[in-house]
Amino acid sequence: MSPTGRIRGEEQPGFLDILSNWLPHQHWFPAPRSRRSLTRVGGLRLPTPEGDPDPGLFLELHIFEVELAEGAEESVARISVPVALRTRPSVLAGKSAFIGKLSLQDGAELWVYDGARDRAFLAAILEMSRRQQGTRNGRSRGEALADFNQWEPFTLQLRRQAVDSMLPNTTRTLVQPAAVDDSDWGRQVAVDFIRRPQVDPQELAEAVLRLTTAHSTTIPRVLGTVNGAWEERLPGADWVSAEWETGQLVIIREAGAEAPNSLNLARTALQGGRSFKSSARQLGQTLGNFHADLAGAFGAHPQSAEQLKAMAARAQQQLLDQWRRIREEFDEDEAADLNEVIDLMAMQLRDADEPLMLQRIHGRLTADRMHLLAPERWVVSEAGGFEEHALGLQDVISVLMSMANMVMEVASETPEIVQDPERSDEADQEADDSAESTPVPDPVNFGQWYEELSSQFLEGYRSSDADSGGVDSVFFRAAMLAEALDLFSRWQGQWVFRPSMLLQAEN
Repeated sequence: MSPTGRIRGEEQPGFLDILSNWLPHQHWFPAPRSRRSLTRVGGLRLPTPEGDPDPGLFLELHIFEVELAEGAEESVARISVPVALRTRPSVLAGKSAFIGKLSLQDGAELWVYDGARDRAFLAAILEMSRRQQGTRNGRSRGEALADFNQWEPFTLQLRRQAVDSMLPNTTRTLVQPAAVDDSDWGRQVAVDFIRRPQVDPQELAEAVLRLTTAHSTTIPRVLGTVNGAWEERLPGADWVSAEWETGQLVIIREAGAEAPNSLNLARTALQGGRSFKSSARQLGQTLGNFHADLAGAFGAHPQSAEQLKAMAARAQQQLLDQWRRIREEFDEDEAADLNEVIDLMAMQLRDADEPLMLQRIHGRLTADRMHLLAPERWVVSEAGGFEEHALGLQDVISVLMSMANMVMEVASETPEIVQDPERSDEADQEADDSAESTPVPDPVNFGQWYEELSSQFLEGYRSSDADSGGVDSVFFRAAMLAEALDLFSRWQGQWVFRPSMLLQAEN
């Protein structure tokens, strides 16, 4: 094979055969249990990045139509397969990306790798987006968002790692340029290869793209996309009457979902006896701004009188049912104090007449889905999807309860942790001058540590752009108490909450 002659993978004998052997082992392939015919219906070819030692390297992305078994909801499915064709084995691709090897008619060999893991393919597709390049036939084009076109060019000098994608039927690769430090998450990118392309974007992909174009910084933003085209036959028609359709093939995101999450960072702080108040306030503000961004992008509306009444009755019943289930687990004095609090909440719920705002929220948000992308910039991962027509306080409660459960885990593993007080420069100097006078740190009070965290989190939420009426309502306090009672039961009577956190009441 001439190193200067352009080849096409789909024209090489055995190419479709090795793909047919490899595809059933991929989680996104629609027909894993049987061999199905592949028909190429579109794709694109990329220029080779400078510096690759293989002069016969070709980079291609193929879109195939796959015939499905009888009885399936659809007769065919569409898949996207990026490949790197090499004349020799290459560490730039790696063993995990190997698809198969072809023997060509002239005696040469062609090594086929999954482009989603090949460094040369990744560099080329990133540059196509960053530079907003298009193919000669005009059917494929890259787009840059959020100042991605101002980034440094991507070269072969990069590291890549397979990570889980938030999107279904997608392959995600974390890309880190060689000059970027491991901890610099703001200069790393997550490249999502859409394995089942379609004209209409996936709901999650469309949501984060809309938030990005609305200038939200509370999510890992979309930095770029690559769109491609394929031929689509109408039902009952032949290929002569096929029409070209276009959809997303690649989405490039900030690497926020791979950055350290707030649950682990809070756990590390607690285990080291350090406060997490400053970060908690930032987290609360981020969540509030995330809700404000969702409301701005997708709309929000107040509850109707009927919805408010039904919610009040449901919240009252849930709280009373939870209390009845675990009341016997408290001693007599604790039960009497909590009974007063619950009776007061039940009365306030009956009298509630202020409607709250309904909107799109995360819905399954816990602290491990909030990530520190850059100093003082937290982002919310969309893992788990979104919930419609819901109250923002649901996300607030789920984050705080995940933090509470973490505190209980740490307390059970290490019953006593010594505080690591944050000192001023003056205090440090005094300590150096007279080491003998340094006070002995007190043990961490787990209840107080959590109360300070939750208080700062709520203050951050109130200072955000979101409507904070929900977290100041009896509905929030009642839901928090119901969740706290459940946590108390799950931890066999151990209690991290103070009544002041629940209702500013004395125990």
